[in-house]
Amino acid sequence: GRTADQLAQDVTTTDPNRLAYLSEPVRGQVRLSGTPKVRVKAAFAAGRSPYLTALLVDYGTDTRATGGVVFGQEPVCYGQGVPGDTGCSYLARHATETAPYKIITRGWLDVRNRHSAARTELLKEGRFYDFGFDLQPSDYVIKPGHRIGVVLISTDRDFTLRFPAGTRVSVEPGAGSVTLPLVGGRDALG
Repeated sequence: GRTADQLAQDVTTTDPNRLAYLSEPVRGQVRLSGTPKVRVKAAFAAGRSPYLTALLVDYGTDTRATGGVVFGQEPVCYGQGVPGDTGCSYLARHATETAPYKIITRGWLDVRNRHSAARTELLKEGRFYDFGFDLQPSDYVIKPGHRIGVVLISTDRDFTLRFPAGTRVSVEPGAGSVTLPLVGGRDALG
């Protein structure tokens, strides 16, 4: 019943409902521009959720846009109005909030359709499989001192179907990778 935001909040503590990896603080500004890719070797046991979800997270307190819009109180008029249009509007700006992290992008895979959306292949319980999938394309700047996190979960409450709790996913730690499309500043990662 927890959201991806809740599962991404504090990756410094252990949580049985997610697996989290965290980079060292970046030394300089890093721009992510394109489609991140995740590869993971995992096994599913118990539960009914067929999903693997990866979250790419910027960890570092900052004031960031939330995706909302805030309109000003005073109208701004651009000229004489006409019937049905006063010629006035309200200035808008992005809504912001200061927070310790932000999910940059995310991606999902229905593991039953790991090779093709048109072909369902059931998994054998407990057997490890190689999974690879793209996250949503993004253009985002990570500031110096922030850390990049990758959080693996099963069901993404806001974006996938909600199966009953209880799915267990085992991951082979050394067999996975994350590919980030970075523009300049690659040496800032260390």
